[in-house]
Amino acid sequence: MTDTAELEAKIAALAGRINLHKQQEQGQPQSPPRPATGMDFVHPSTSPRDAILTGGEGYGRGRGRGRGGPNWAPQRGSPYAYPRGRVAKFPYSTHRNRTLVLNGNPATPPNGGAQQMDAVDSNTWVAKNDRHMQLINTSVYDQISKERARSMANTTASKQSEQDAREKARLSNHFEGISRRPSHGVARKPTDIPELLIGTTRFQVADGGSKLLRLSRDPTQLTPKRHTIAGVMFVRSKNGNLYRSGLVKGKKRREVLKVDELCPRFTPTGSCARGPTCRFVHDIDKLAICKEFLTKGKCALGDGCELSHTPTPNRVPACLHFVRGNCTNDKCRYAHVRINPTAPVCRAFGRLGYCDKGADCPDRHMFECPDYANKGMCRNAKCRLLHVDRASQLRSKAAAADSLAASEDDDYQDISSDEEVFGDSDDFDSEGLDDDSDIIGHGLSQQEDYVRI
Repeated sequence: MTDTAELEAKIAALAGRINLHKQQEQGQPQSPPRPATGMDFVHPSTSPRDAILTGGEGYGRGRGRGRGGPNWAPQRGSPYAYPRGRVAKFPYSTHRNRTLVLNGNPATPPNGGAQQMDAVDSNTWVAKNDRHMQLINTSVYDQISKERARSMANTTASKQSEQDAREKARLSNHFEGISRRPSHGVARKPTDIPELLIGTTRFQVADGGSKLLRLSRDPTQLTPKRHTIAGVMFVRSKNGNLYRSGLVKGKKRREVLKVDELCPRFTPTGSCARGPTCRFVHDIDKLAICKEFLTKGKCALGDGCELSHTPTPNRVPACLHFVRGNCTNDKCRYAHVRINPTAPVCRAFGRLGYCDKGADCPDRHMFECPDYANKGMCRNAKCRLLHVDRASQLRSKAAAADSLAASEDDDYQDISSDEEVFGDSDDFDSEGLDDDSDIIGHGLSQQEDYVRI
């Protein structure tokens, strides 16, 4: 049998099985019952050449080589080889295409197909591929997702509270046992706070055992990064103390105190790795302008860009040509606002790329470092903003430095020995007393506090 014949045989066999399944589902008369024991028959939906051969209840009992017999083995080399036995011939069955009707609704007429497609397209669906592949309507999906998130949060909180209670009880029993142990023959009082020796470092138990405060101040004694007590994990803090891991995780899960300020990461970049744990405001309506869109008028990312593509005075710098009075671009994407060219650079716009004041801001909106532009120096060694040097600013700085040096030279006095300045000193001036010519020979010129003998 050639390859084509084998392929046709496989197709015919598969078609026969499909037709048999359809007849059973629709309640149509099924194939005749199986013949007696040992008789083979051909399904009526196939031809004798492509027959599906089956056996009766006692098939294979004849000579011991039938199916189920001790010496039975499948025919090898030909998947549809004919075994021994008689073949019953039945008339061919007719084939026709059938229509699949869903939910018992009548088939849609041909002219209403377009309306049905429009109705389907009008509804939005969400493909969920969690544990099972599902297609859910957006309204139902939003409701289910919110309820599921709320339920998961409540379940997590309850589990964590139960775990904290178990850990606290375990630690309490452990430390109570330590406090009751005799120390050098003297029993401790129940009110004594137990102390632990971890390695060579002593710790004091606090907060019911959730905290271990370091008592040793010796820098050579290091606190272990992690330590387990009574099956409870403790982690090290920056000051060398140990805290229960459940307590640390609970602190991280607490609600973050929000600050009514724009996020310095989300506003200029459109993304923040901190997510909901960030304490600053993530406002999608207050994002910096996409610089590619600002310069070229288009962005390669399109709607996938994280930044804004709406030029407003809040997020675009002022047009320098308009400030000078010679902007001739009707489609200029820069802000046409009147601003003093010598005004300082706006700090909010320079740092975030967005200013709430917009056109009413008295400062200049420039993509520069405000500290370097306004003060001439930037203390941030990792600053990524532009540090622009302008000749006018350098000239003004040089002139100010020269004037300061000149004023210092005028105030400086060249003091000589004849022009010493003593101010209000109580010391007297010894000038004129160093010459002894007027004193020699005048014994009474000086008072003597003793009597000569």
